[in-house]
Amino acid sequence: MGLCALFAHSAASAGEFRCANLKPSPTQSPPYQRVAGQARCEGFYEQNVSHPFIELVSLTASAPSRQEGGALTVSASRLAAMQLVVQPLRPAPFYRVDAQLDAAQSLRWDAAQMLGATGLQLRDLGFLAQSAGPDGTPTFVPISFGSANEAPQTVLGVLRASVPVAKLSWRRLRLDGSDDGSGGWREIPGPSRFAWERVPITMIMPAQGRGVQIDVQATDPAGKILPLLHFNMAGPTDALP
Repeated sequence: MGLCALFAHSAASAGEFRCANLKPSPTQSPPYQRVAGQARCEGFYEQNVSHPFIELVSLTASAPSRQEGGALTVSASRLAAMQLVVQPLRPAPFYRVDAQLDAAQSLRWDAAQMLGATGLQLRDLGFLAQSAGPDGTPTFVPISFGSANEAPQTVLGVLRASVPVAKLSWRRLRLDGSDDGSGGWREIPGPSRFAWERVPITMIMPAQGRGVQIDVQATDPAGKILPLLHFNMAGPTDALP
Protein backbone atom coordinates (compact mmCIF):
# COMPACT_ATOMS: atom_id res chain seq x y z
CA MET A 1 0.00 0.00 0.00
CA GLY A 2 1.56 3.32 -1.07
CA LEU A 3 1.84 6.47 0.99
CA CYS A 4 -1.27 8.15 -0.43
CA ALA A 5 -3.43 5.08 0.11
CA LEU A 6 -1.93 4.50 3.54
CA PHE A 7 -2.64 8.04 4.55
CA ALA A 8 -6.14 8.18 3.10
CA HIS A 9 -7.00 5.05 5.05
CA SER A 10 -5.54 6.17 8.35
CA ALA A 11 -6.30 9.90 8.51
CA ALA A 12 -9.15 10.95 10.74
CA SER A 13 -10.99 14.19 11.25
CA ALA A 14 -9.73 16.59 13.88
CA GLY A 15 -10.03 15.21 17.39
CA GLU A 16 -11.02 11.73 16.19
CA PHE A 17 -8.92 8.58 16.19
CA ARG A 18 -9.69 5.46 14.24
CA CYS A 19 -7.89 2.42 12.92
CA ALA A 20 -6.48 2.30 9.40
CA ASN A 21 -8.78 0.64 6.86
CA LEU A 22 -6.81 -2.60 6.76
CA LYS A 23 -8.02 -6.18 6.47
CA PRO A 24 -7.08 -8.03 9.66
CA SER A 25 -5.13 -11.24 9.10
CA PRO A 26 -7.33 -14.34 9.53
CA THR A 27 -4.32 -16.57 10.25
CA GLN A 28 -1.89 -14.55 12.37
CA SER A 29 -2.28 -13.31 15.92
CA PRO A 30 -2.93 -10.68 16.98
CA PRO A 31 -5.04 -9.54 14.00
CA TYR A 32 -5.04 -5.79 13.36
CA GLN A 33 -7.76 -4.25 15.50
CA ARG A 34 -8.56 -1.56 18.07
CA VAL A 35 -7.08 -2.17 21.51
CA ALA A 36 -9.91 -2.04 24.03
CA GLY A 37 -10.04 1.22 25.96
CA GLN A 38 -7.13 2.82 24.09
CA ALA A 39 -6.59 5.15 21.13
CA ARG A 40 -4.40 2.47 19.55
CA CYS A 41 -4.77 -0.22 16.89
CA GLU A 42 -2.26 -3.00 16.42
CA GLY A 43 -1.70 -6.35 14.74
CA PHE A 44 -1.18 -8.34 11.55
CA TYR A 45 -3.06 -7.46 8.37
CA GLU A 46 -3.32 -8.67 4.77
CA GLN A 47 -1.40 -6.68 2.17
CA ASN A 48 -2.41 -6.07 -1.45
CA VAL A 49 -0.11 -4.24 -3.88
CA SER A 50 -1.83 -3.23 -7.12
CA HIS A 51 0.64 -0.77 -8.67
CA PRO A 52 4.27 0.39 -8.34
CA PHE A 53 4.95 3.08 -5.76
CA ILE A 54 7.57 4.68 -3.59
CA GLU A 55 6.77 5.44 0.04
CA LEU A 56 8.10 7.04 3.19
CA VAL A 57 8.26 4.51 6.02
CA SER A 58 10.11 6.44 8.74
CA LEU A 59 10.90 10.04 9.66
CA THR A 60 12.71 10.71 12.92
CA ALA A 61 14.97 13.25 14.55
CA SER A 62 17.12 10.47 16.03
CA ALA A 63 17.35 6.70 16.29
CA PRO A 64 14.89 5.09 18.76
CA SER A 65 16.13 3.87 22.11
CA ARG A 66 14.19 2.00 24.77
CA GLN A 67 13.49 3.67 28.07
CA GLU A 68 13.10 2.07 31.47
CA GLY A 69 10.75 -0.91 31.34
CA GLY A 70 11.31 -1.49 27.61
CA ALA A 71 8.95 1.25 26.45
CA LEU A 72 9.58 4.11 24.04
CA THR A 73 8.70 7.73 24.76
CA VAL A 74 7.56 9.33 21.51
CA SER A 75 6.70 12.96 20.73
CA ALA A 76 6.12 15.06 17.59
CA SER A 77 4.19 18.31 17.13
CA ARG A 78 3.70 20.79 19.96
CA LEU A 79 0.77 22.43 18.15
CA ALA A 80 -1.32 19.66 16.60
CA ALA A 81 -2.46 16.12 17.28
CA MET A 82 -0.81 13.56 15.00
CA GLN A 83 -1.26 9.88 14.24
CA LEU A 84 1.68 7.66 15.14
CA VAL A 85 2.35 4.81 12.69
CA VAL A 86 4.86 2.09 13.53
CA GLN A 87 5.64 -0.51 10.86
CA PRO A 88 8.49 -2.79 9.82
CA LEU A 89 11.13 -1.27 7.57
CA ARG A 90 11.18 -4.66 5.83
CA PRO A 91 8.41 -5.56 3.36
CA ALA A 92 7.16 -8.22 5.79
CA PRO A 93 5.70 -9.16 8.17
CA PHE A 94 2.56 -7.10 7.60
CA TYR A 95 2.18 -5.72 11.09
CA ARG A 96 1.23 -2.18 12.01
CA VAL A 97 0.55 0.04 15.01
CA ASP A 98 -1.56 3.22 14.87
CA ALA A 99 -1.89 5.42 17.94
CA GLN A 100 -3.07 8.89 18.88
CA LEU A 101 -0.20 11.33 19.48
CA ASP A 102 -1.57 14.41 21.19
CA ALA A 103 -0.19 17.92 20.72
CA ALA A 104 2.61 18.87 23.12
CA GLN A 105 2.38 15.44 24.74
CA SER A 106 4.69 12.43 24.86
CA LEU A 107 3.30 8.96 24.23
CA ARG A 108 4.79 6.01 26.07
CA TRP A 109 4.53 2.98 23.77
CA ASP A 110 5.63 -0.51 24.74
CA ALA A 111 7.19 -2.23 21.73
CA ALA A 112 7.21 -5.64 23.42
CA GLN A 113 4.01 -6.95 21.80
CA MET A 114 5.08 -5.97 18.28
CA LEU A 115 8.64 -7.26 18.67
CA GLY A 116 7.45 -10.49 20.27
CA ALA A 117 4.81 -11.16 17.61
CA THR A 118 7.06 -10.37 14.63
CA GLY A 119 10.51 -11.47 15.82
CA LEU A 120 11.88 -8.07 14.75
CA GLN A 121 14.40 -5.87 16.55
CA LEU A 122 13.83 -2.22 17.44
CA ARG A 123 16.20 -1.21 14.64
CA ASP A 124 13.84 -2.91 12.14
CA LEU A 125 10.94 -0.53 12.88
CA GLY A 126 9.95 2.66 11.10
CA PHE A 127 8.17 5.53 12.87
CA LEU A 128 5.94 8.23 11.38
CA ALA A 129 3.89 11.05 12.89
CA GLN A 130 1.35 12.10 10.28
CA SER A 131 -1.57 14.43 9.72
CA ALA A 132 -3.71 15.47 6.76
CA GLY A 133 -3.79 18.96 5.28
CA PRO A 134 -6.85 20.64 3.76
CA ASP A 135 -5.94 19.31 0.30
CA GLY A 136 -5.28 15.80 1.58
CA THR A 137 -1.51 16.04 1.19
CA PRO A 138 0.05 14.21 4.15
CA THR A 139 2.19 16.20 6.57
CA PHE A 140 4.86 14.51 8.67
CA VAL A 141 6.61 15.84 11.76
CA PRO A 142 9.92 14.13 12.63
CA ILE A 143 9.50 11.97 15.71
CA SER A 144 11.62 12.61 18.78
CA PHE A 145 12.33 9.88 21.33
CA GLY A 146 12.40 10.92 24.96
CA SER A 147 10.79 13.94 26.56
CA ALA A 148 12.84 16.53 24.63
CA ASN A 149 11.12 17.88 21.55
CA GLU A 150 13.44 20.59 20.24
CA ALA A 151 13.27 21.48 16.56
CA PRO A 152 15.73 19.16 14.78
CA GLN A 153 18.14 20.45 12.17
CA THR A 154 18.86 17.06 10.61
CA VAL A 155 16.01 14.65 9.88
CA LEU A 156 16.46 10.93 9.22
CA GLY A 157 14.07 9.48 6.63
CA VAL A 158 13.70 6.01 5.16
CA LEU A 159 12.20 5.39 1.72
CA ARG A 160 11.39 2.19 -0.13
CA ALA A 161 9.83 1.27 -3.47
CA SER A 162 7.61 -1.68 -4.38
CA VAL A 163 9.66 -2.42 -7.52
CA PRO A 164 13.37 -2.33 -8.43
CA VAL A 165 14.66 1.23 -8.82
CA ALA A 166 17.60 2.41 -10.93
CA LYS A 167 17.58 6.07 -9.87
CA LEU A 168 16.18 8.15 -7.04
CA SER A 169 16.12 11.94 -6.72
CA TRP A 170 14.41 14.44 -4.44
CA ARG A 171 13.82 18.13 -3.89
CA ARG A 172 12.77 20.42 -1.06
CA LEU A 173 10.51 23.45 -1.59
CA ARG A 174 9.58 26.04 1.02
CA LEU A 175 5.87 26.07 1.81
CA ASP A 176 5.91 29.85 2.24
CA GLY A 177 7.01 30.27 -1.39
CA SER A 178 10.46 31.62 -0.55
CA ASP A 179 13.58 30.27 -2.25
CA ASP A 180 16.51 29.31 -0.04
CA GLY A 181 18.44 27.72 -2.91
CA SER A 182 17.50 24.13 -2.04
CA GLY A 183 14.65 23.65 -4.54
CA GLY A 184 16.60 21.85 -7.25
CA TRP A 185 16.46 18.11 -7.82
CA ARG A 186 19.30 16.17 -6.22
CA GLU A 187 20.12 12.51 -6.78
CA ILE A 188 20.20 10.09 -3.87
CA PRO A 189 23.58 8.37 -4.36
CA GLY A 190 23.93 4.63 -4.49
CA PRO A 191 23.55 1.65 -6.83
CA SER A 192 20.27 0.29 -8.20
CA ARG A 193 17.92 -0.81 -5.46
CA PHE A 194 15.96 -4.03 -5.15
CA ALA A 195 12.21 -3.97 -4.59
CA TRP A 196 11.42 -3.04 -0.96
CA GLU A 197 15.05 -2.17 -0.20
CA ARG A 198 15.20 0.54 2.45
CA VAL A 199 16.84 3.76 1.29
CA PRO A 200 18.04 6.20 3.97
CA ILE A 201 17.77 9.91 3.24
CA THR A 202 19.05 12.79 5.36
CA MET A 203 17.16 16.07 5.11
CA ILE A 204 17.84 19.48 6.63
CA MET A 205 14.99 21.47 8.15
CA PRO A 206 15.03 25.22 7.42
CA ALA A 207 16.37 27.18 10.36
CA GLN A 208 13.43 29.59 10.12
CA GLY A 209 10.86 26.78 10.32
CA ARG A 210 7.49 27.08 8.54
CA GLY A 211 7.76 23.70 6.86
CA VAL A 212 8.74 22.33 3.48
CA GLN A 213 7.33 20.30 0.62
CA ILE A 214 9.27 17.13 -0.28
CA ASP A 215 9.06 15.46 -3.69
CA VAL A 216 10.75 12.12 -4.43
CA GLN A 217 11.07 10.74 -7.94
CA ALA A 218 12.05 7.15 -8.77
CA THR A 219 12.92 5.56 -12.12
CA ASP A 220 12.84 1.81 -12.69
CA PRO A 221 15.52 -0.11 -14.65
CA ALA A 222 13.48 0.24 -17.87
CA GLY A 223 13.46 4.05 -17.54
CA LYS A 224 9.83 4.28 -16.42
CA ILE A 225 9.14 6.97 -13.83
CA LEU A 226 7.10 5.86 -10.83
CA PRO A 227 4.30 8.04 -9.45
CA LEU A 228 5.78 11.02 -7.61
CA LEU A 229 5.98 10.77 -3.84
CA HIS A 230 4.77 14.09 -2.48
CA PHE A 231 4.39 15.15 1.15
CA ASN A 232 4.88 18.07 3.52
CA MET A 233 7.31 18.11 6.42
CA ALA A 234 6.99 20.41 9.43
CA GLY A 235 9.00 20.94 12.58
CA PRO A 236 7.60 20.38 16.08
CA THR A 237 6.90 24.09 16.58
CA ASP A 238 5.54 24.78 13.06
CA ALA A 239 1.86 25.20 12.33
CA LEU A 240 0.76 22.31 10.14
CA PRO A 241 -0.31 23.19 6.58
